[in-house]
Amino acid sequence: MAELKNKIVWQLLLSGSQVLLPLITWPYITRVLGPVNLGKVNYIDFLSQVFMIVASFGIPFYATREIAYVRGDTLKRGVLVKELILLQGIFALIAAGLFALVSYKSWAEQPILCLFGLCNILVGSFTYEWYVQGMEHFKFAAVRTVFARVLMLVCFFMLVNTSDDYDIYYAIFTFGMIVTAFINAIKIVKENSFEASKVQLKKHLIPLWHFFLTSSAITIYVYFDTIMLQFITKDALQVGLYTTALKMVKIFLTVIIALSTVLLPRMSYLANENKREEIKTFLSKYFDLVITAGLPVCVGLFLLSPEIIDVIAGSMFSPAVPLMRVLSFLPLIIALSNMFCFQVLVPFKQEKKFLTAVIAGCMVSLSLNFIMIPLYAAQGAAFASTVTEIVVTVLTGVMAYKIIPWKMNKKLVAQCMAATILFIPLVLLCRYIFSSSLSILSASIVAAILLYFFIQYYIFKNAVLLEAKRYVQKLIKR
Repeated sequence: MAELKNKIVWQLLLSGSQVLLPLITWPYITRVLGPVNLGKVNYIDFLSQVFMIVASFGIPFYATREIAYVRGDTLKRGVLVKELILLQGIFALIAAGLFALVSYKSWAEQPILCLFGLCNILVGSFTYEWYVQGMEHFKFAAVRTVFARVLMLVCFFMLVNTSDDYDIYYAIFTFGMIVTAFINAIKIVKENSFEASKVQLKKHLIPLWHFFLTSSAITIYVYFDTIMLQFITKDALQVGLYTTALKMVKIFLTVIIALSTVLLPRMSYLANENKREEIKTFLSKYFDLVITAGLPVCVGLFLLSPEIIDVIAGSMFSPAVPLMRVLSFLPLIIALSNMFCFQVLVPFKQEKKFLTAVIAGCMVSLSLNFIMIPLYAAQGAAFASTVTEIVVTVLTGVMAYKIIPWKMNKKLVAQCMAATILFIPLVLLCRYIFSSSLSILSASIVAAILLYFFIQYYIFKNAVLLEAKRYVQKLIKR
């Protein structure tokens, strides 16, 4: 358990860097590039993300689980890694060709952006994150990611100086991906022996096919809203506003999802050993943590949307405020669906059930986007995205509970809701006292954190916070 907690800490540090970089760079980038140029970049980026799913062909999910199974067997692990790398190369070339074919019109308008989008597909296929996660090298991942992101941070401020530098802005992300891939490749070569032996690629194709169908369906409702928004409205401004609001909301999701990344290999091992009671205990604690951390974040995003947009993105992005409010509860919704899918369905090899839920979400997303975007543009896309995630969360939650009926702490949920309701008068008071968005945002965040911690720790005796305190005390004693 202590080892698992250490891994969680390293993963939280990793996710913290993923939150910190955008928070540092976005106030600068949004003001330099503006919503239109950011819309151009984000459209190509989202399009390339679709084909990165094709390139991965379900390997990240499948490989993380399979690496966890053979982590202690050097011989089997080496063969598995070699087979997966070969498959990854084949799928990456296919995906790159499809991207070039589908985006041919965009190449005429934004050739440099499309070139880097193509590079991201190829390079992104060989970052080998599945190996790092399956081997539970979370300390290595944290140090590596912080290093790469610091380099990116320096590049952003040195090289992106005018609104015409949006090509350079996108190129820096490609550079960061190359650095990550190179460091991970060194790690794989050091830890594995790739002896000449017969490879068996076919045995991976059927399970990969199920994961690929699932990830493809996820891609449709995660990325197609942006693609459809551009296709229907043909307005880069709408795309820029929507993707900015969406990215700001999902920044805070990374911290919560970090725990899922740590637990997936462990859950896969426990599921393989059929240790259901231990899994049930993990799930109950994970649910409590998601609610305790996720609910105040979402309420804060909803209440402070005007100040967050103004401070981070600037006044040019003020129309994104209502979009952010519609999307504000996504961190909690997605964190719960992530728990149901990757802590229960995937470890217990229930990919078909996972796929069923995702296809349902895909159908809801496409239907709502086709109806709502022509009427309400970006706001319609935001509404469709939120409803879709709710549908997927409910379906996967029901499926997961039938497999592992974990304990749902209703008392804790009620206590978290009661504590977050007090954020409303607190934010109104801060707006009454302060005038600038930065002052209101800073004061509200600090006051809300202190108030929430005081109520949860001293009044409600929240189990998550008490456990966190015990862990910190152990670290200090060391």
